[in-house]
Amino acid sequence: MENTLWIHIHPLRTGGATILNTIRAKIPMEERFEASDARYNLYPKTFDKKKLRFMLGHATYYGIHNLVPDKKPRYFVFLRDPAEKIVSYYNAKMLETKKIIPFDEWYFKQMRNDMVHFLDLKYKGSPSSRTPVPSIFMPIIRRLNYKTFFFLQSIALKFVNKSKNVELKKLENAKKLLDLCWFVGIIENSDKDIPFLFDSMGLKNAEWKKTTLPKKILKLGDKLRERIYKDNPLDVEIYQYALKLNKEKRPIQK
Repeated sequence: MENTLWIHIHPLRTGGATILNTIRAKIPMEERFEASDARYNLYPKTFDKKKLRFMLGHATYYGIHNLVPDKKPRYFVFLRDPAEKIVSYYNAKMLETKKIIPFDEWYFKQMRNDMVHFLDLKYKGSPSSRTPVPSIFMPIIRRLNYKTFFFLQSIALKFVNKSKNVELKKLENAKKLLDLCWFVGIIENSDKDIPFLFDSMGLKNAEWKKTTLPKKILKLGDKLRERIYKDNPLDVEIYQYALKLNKEKRPIQK
């Protein structure tokens, strides 16, 4: 197991804090590399390649294992029901701010099929979870505050992503990435999937607990769930594909 390199592909609101904090508590700093920001300097000189066992954080991507060519990579990812993920993200963001924004107002500004978009970028080797902005637009962006920029970006991407071929290609790439992962976990199955993962890593009897919000601003009801599913059909499909892989991969991996 010492020659295995565990790499976490980490979508938002999919139990990443639980996994990261447990590994931090068990694994020495020199054996893990945390790429937590897309601007992070991802070069071999930033870690000891012989000692490294874990690559974690939102800025990992498929292909990052090439920075440590002597190790055997095992990518893993956890996905979450799209409606549960969106409402969880909303609650988390609202707890960060002093002013509560109504869900409909906040939701309007969010990218549709965000999970497929994220996995597509990671499959392409991007450390970022956002589509790169052409340099020609940077002078304009610098004059905008970040909230205005992200709002305009989300509107633009909604029009760009209406191309059916573009959407289907993203979905195809997302599925390819999941196929390449050694394990595809499901947050709704975390009581089984997280212990399985830690046992496979050699972290026997690792103590872990779910990271929960102190309170919920919004509770997910049937009507809202149905609405989110309708708005994000590709995310629903990739989640269903992940459920299938979750059942297929676990029994054959020791």
